[in-house]
Amino acid sequence: MKAMSGRLARTLAVATAAILVLLTGGAVSLAADPLVVWCEPQKQATVQAAAAEWSKKSGIPVQVEAISVLETANKVQLAGPVGKGPDVFCCLSGQLGMLVTTGTAAPIDASLLDLSQFMKVSLEGATQDGKLYGVPYDISSVGLIYNKKIWPQPPATMDEVIAKSRELKAKGQFGLLWPLENFYFTYAIMAGYGGYVFAPTADGWNPEDIGLANEGSVKALKLVKTLRDEGLIPVGTDHVVAPGMLNEGKAAAIIDGSWTLASVQQAGIDYGVAPIPKLDNGKYPAPFVSLKWWHVSSYSKRKAEATQLIAALTTKDAMYKSFKNAEGIPPRIDVLDMPDVKSKPEVAGYGAQANYGSLLPDIPEMNVVWVPMNNAIEIALRGDRTVQEALADAVNIIKQSIAELK
Repeated sequence: MKAMSGRLARTLAVATAAILVLLTGGAVSLAADPLVVWCEPQKQATVQAAAAEWSKKSGIPVQVEAISVLETANKVQLAGPVGKGPDVFCCLSGQLGMLVTTGTAAPIDASLLDLSQFMKVSLEGATQDGKLYGVPYDISSVGLIYNKKIWPQPPATMDEVIAKSRELKAKGQFGLLWPLENFYFTYAIMAGYGGYVFAPTADGWNPEDIGLANEGSVKALKLVKTLRDEGLIPVGTDHVVAPGMLNEGKAAAIIDGSWTLASVQQAGIDYGVAPIPKLDNGKYPAPFVSLKWWHVSSYSKRKAEATQLIAALTTKDAMYKSFKNAEGIPPRIDVLDMPDVKSKPEVAGYGAQANYGSLLPDIPEMNVVWVPMNNAIEIALRGDRTVQEALADAVNIIKQSIAELK
């Protein structure tokens, strides 16, 4: 028998591969090269497992590579143009504006996804100019961490917190602590009263419309000043002192993130996590929320398949497994409602708080906000300027700095 020609051999090889895929219950795909995914190192095993399941059904191989979420944005911009980058990659919410502006992230075809169970805020943050650029897989914010020995149930209102704080002060204890001078924390109160950094628009943010000295922001800072003036939150309360007081049993509650829980657990505190109590306007404080998203690279030649893979990585089952592996809080409502998920205090509390959260503007102008606002809060609390004057001064400085960016 003569040796088969090269063309015939290749044809038989493709046919044999297709038959093997069908026998294993998969679909036939002519894609020879794998889809490449860049994910966080701690998620690699979970992503590989979910991708393998998807590969069985689609017949499309997937190659999962571990890249730090802090490095992916820059690396995609370097590797993508020369054909070395991923089809799917993850990034932090604060990087989205840059990814869209530089054309690094491609718009995602939402018709290929079921987005009905995702938190509204998690999708709004990934949408620019009416187009979806990311699918969320993790959400975080600060919330109320409280000592159940002092508060068996979390306080419902800020008025209740203040009353309890005054009662505990007489005993040498504190009701609620947080770093007042830190704008990242105190913004939650400002946003709850209607303050905002930049006004949202259909295209993103309007840096010329700043709401940090409006009526709501002024009211919020006056409340914060009352807490300081009455000694309910003393001078020197920072992100180290506040959790330390909680761990020593000297504070009933603090406002902080999930990163603090390890020390609370080590201290043996019977704790709970809940949304920051409602203000006297009936609104919840709205702290900044941080998100992580899956993106489709604009350099990918297989964007539809990449989107289908993202859909598989963000199903209820996939995100539940991610949660069980301690990979963060999933922004899917149906996962957060699962009995063994919502029984975890950090999930019940931080998940609920994130639903009331504020998106962190991911535009360059945000960089010039932090220092003036930290200073304004400190100046107002010291009484060097009135609340209105301190905030107005900060907004003027921010506007001047933005003008210098242009």
